Parts: sequence; C-alpha cells; structure tokens
Amino acid sequence: QRLGVMDVEIDDIYLGNGVSELITLSMQALLNNGDEVLIPAPDYPLWTAAVSLSGGNPIHYHCDEQADWFPDLVDIESKITANTRALVVINPNNPTGTWIPRAELHRLRRELPEHVLLVVDAAYSEYCDQDEYSFGEELIEAEDGNTVVLHTFSKIFGLASLRVGWARAPREVA
Repeated sequence: QRLGVMDVEIDDIYLGNGVSELITLSMQALLNNGDEVLIPAPDYPLWTAAVSLSGGNPIHYHCDEQADWFPDLVDIESKITANTRALVVINPNNPTGTWIPRAELHRLRRELPEHVLLVVDAAYSEYCDQDEYSFGEELIEAEDGNTVVLHTFSKIFGLASLRVGWARAPREVA
C-alpha cells in the first residue's frame, strides 16, 4: 500500500522468516534434480547453497568488475539451457551494491525464454533511490508475469531480529 501498488490481495503476498527462508522455500518448490538456476557472481551465498540443497545446479553468470559489477547480459544468455528454471537477479546486489535500471530489467525479462522464471531479490531495494531503479514489482503484472520478487523488512526498517520477509508472484507461479 505504501508503494501504491494496485490490485494486490492478501493471497498475492507470501511471508517468511526473512528473505533467507523465502529463498530456500522457493528453490525447494521450483527445482527438480538437475534443474539449473543462474546466479550472479559475486552473490549472496545462500542462493548457491539453496539451489544445491534443493537438488539443482547453480550456474554462475559473470558480473563485470570493470563495469561496476553490472551483470554480463551476453554471459547470461549464453548459459540459458532447456534445464534452466530460473534467473536470479539481486537488485541492488549484495555484496556489490550494483543495481539494474528499470529498462534493463524489463529487457532482461522480455528476452528470457518462457520456461525461465525471473527471481528478483530486492532485499536492499529501499537503499536505491535512483529514478531509473525498479525492484520489479510491475513485471509481476506484465503479460507473461513469470516473475517473483522477494523483499525484507529487516534491512531498512531495522528489524533484523524479527526476520520478516515477503514475496510476491503471480498466482499461477505461486
């Protein structure tokens, strides 16, 4: 409500013990043995662990230090296979602080094959106040809607000990 997102019902929001639990739950629900998930390098290490522990294969895509750690879109595209179930975008990224502008995030979503879920880890979204930034909420309402967005209250609101995270996805995806 604070963000002015329209048409969000209680069944559109999923709560967890921080984004960490939501990462683990989402990978356990999504993956079968041998499925692949593209994860940025460097990343929040729990992503690699959650994919591995869920039977999947973490495939790391390059984030270019010379380009302020921006994800290498060509590298991402080259690593997508028939076994790729998801692309994780940490926006803004922890630990690099790099953020992906709205137009690039939208382009990335449009160019992903139908079988690839875009997972946006937006745990640090409140720290990015750039006009061109989007945490991806509008992609959930997009035509294909094949996007999940993860958030937490424990960063910006200082609730680290309470571990409250939330996710939003289209109902068909959830």
